[in-house]
This record gives sequence, structure tokens and C-alpha cells, in this order.
Amino acid sequence: MRSAGDTAGMTAVHAFGGRDLARTGRSWPGLDVDLVRWRAAEGTTGVTERADHLLFVTLSGSAGRTIATTDDGRYDGSDHPGAVTFVPARHRRRSYYGGGLTEYVALRLCPHEVASVLGSEPGRLEFRGFTHRPDPVVHALSAALRDELRSGGATGRLYGDSIATTLSVHLAHRYSNLVRPDRGRAQPLTGPALRRLLDYIDAHLGDDLRIRTLAEVARVSPRHISRAFVAGTGLPPHRYVTERRLERAARLLRAPDGPPIGEIAGHVGLSSQSHLTTAFRRRFGVTPLTYRREAAR
Repeated sequence: MRSAGDTAGMTAVHAFGGRDLARTGRSWPGLDVDLVRWRAAEGTTGVTERADHLLFVTLSGSAGRTIATTDDGRYDGSDHPGAVTFVPARHRRRSYYGGGLTEYVALRLCPHEVASVLGSEPGRLEFRGFTHRPDPVVHALSAALRDELRSGGATGRLYGDSIATTLSVHLAHRYSNLVRPDRGRAQPLTGPALRRLLDYIDAHLGDDLRIRTLAEVARVSPRHISRAFVAGTGLPPHRYVTERRLERAARLLRAPDGPPIGEIAGHVGLSSQSHLTTAFRRRFGVTPLTYRREAAR
């Protein structure tokens, strides 16, 4: 059972029975993620009310019959893979579980970061919570974060920024009081704006890039940068940056007087040699050391 203290003038509560069999977590600015294997006995209960926006996404297993009370009323049904629960900041959810074993992802979003992405004041955003609904977008993003945690987290801040931005816009467009904007085809970044942004990325590959910074360079809003970037390049920003980092790493590995592999990771913006090895093997099929030896021959 866990509980948090006073946060921003409220008593934050997060108390659940059951037992965590495994828990892996990671934090990015404005986004915290936990991947949890959780066992609940019959009659397990929980209550949560926090200062951040909270999402639970069931990936596998079942906690049996689930009874929960949230903004959208009382839910009485089964827990199941694909079920998404959203508890907005300062909203309360109570729950009862019939017992079972699940793997789930818990996502916590900072309300101020969400409001900033949307160009709004936190107090003007009103979200509606729900429990155990299907949401393919949230489920897909959660599965991607699960894979990121299992791989050891080889990506940088830009990956977390991209996920947090996408989640913020999606939640606001579907579950808030904001007027839903036109969702037609995104206008791609082209010409000088695209060239300016790609040049900036190449010049700052070793930095901890952020979505907000890329939006400022391209002179578009943070809420539109990801869609505009995909429309202009065919890749999300974090994927493009990762590809460029690995291409630069390969070039340094091929250089006869290139730096040690551990230093190359820092040069291209990856957090450690192990992260470089994981991402490099996934991209090129061999480790950096093997790639360097083959290039030398």
C-alpha cells in the first residue's frame, strides 16, 4: 500500500492492496511510467486521487471481476487486456477486484506540462475520467513504453517528450472541455522550416533534445510538431533522431582514429555504452565492437 503526502494544496492518495511481483519504472520531464506485474487476491480494493493525471492500461492477464467508481459512473465487469482507465488530476477512483494476475502500465502526466503543450492554463482544462474502456491510441503508446522499459531504455528525452505530447493532445481532444480542432491531413514541414529543423538536429545530436525545442526551431506549436514532422519526413521526431544518432555512431566507428565506443555514446546523445549497443544491434544487426572490427578489415 502506498500513499503520497500533500501536493499543491491537496492530500494525494494512492492506496492499493494486492502485491507487486515486478516493477520497472522510468521518468521523463512531465511523464512517469511504471511497468508492473500485479497479483490481487479476491476482495482487493484500491483508491486513488492524485495531483497528476493517471492512466492504467492492462496489457495481459486479468484481475477478475472489477467494480470501480469514477466520473462516468459505476463499472461492473471484467478486467481484460486492452482496458484503459483514466483518472484526471484531483479526481477520485475507488475499485474492487475479484482476484488474478495482470501486467499493466501506469502513466502519470504533469497537468502543467499537459496544459503547456495545449497552450492552455491548467485551471481551464477540465478532463472526464473513465475506467476500463478501449482506447487503441493509449494502448499502443503504452505497449511502446513497455517495450522501451524492457529494452533498457536506450532512447533519450525526445522519446518521452513525443509520447507525452501525443498523449496530452489525444486526451484533450477526446476527454476534455476543449473544442476538438480540425483533424484533417497535417500540413508537412517543407522548405526552409524543414531544412532549418534538420540542420538543428544534426548540430545537436549529442544534446538531450526536446519536442518543445524542435517546435521553436521549426516555428510551429508543440501540439502540431510531431504530425507536421511525420508528414514532412515520414518518421516521428524521436525515430528520425535515433536513426541520425546511429548513423553518426557508425561513421565514428568506421573512422581509423575514432573515439572509444563508450565516448561515442556520449557524442551521439545516447546515455551509455549499453544503450548504444542495444540500439546499434537492433539497427545494424551487430554490436558496435563487431562493426568496428569488420570496418577495420
